[in-house]
Amino acid sequence: MLLRRASGLRIECHAGALWLSEYRRPDDSVLQAGQSIIVGSDRDVVLSGLPDAQVALVSQVPQPLELLS
Repeated sequence: MLLRRASGLRIECHAGALWLSEYRRPDDSVLQAGQSIIVGSDRDVVLSGLPDAQVALVSQVPQPLELLS
């Protein structure tokens, strides 16, 4: 899976293992069940679930408030 401009996105591994690679970053990461990472740059990220992986993508950007009149 390709995530474009993923800054601020929290990637959570709920089961199995998840491999991720951030564009132009020399090292990759592997998340095990129960681990998470927050993408700190606006680069693209490639995710690959290893067998039985379950992942959640959580936006860290607050939603704008809607004003009611």
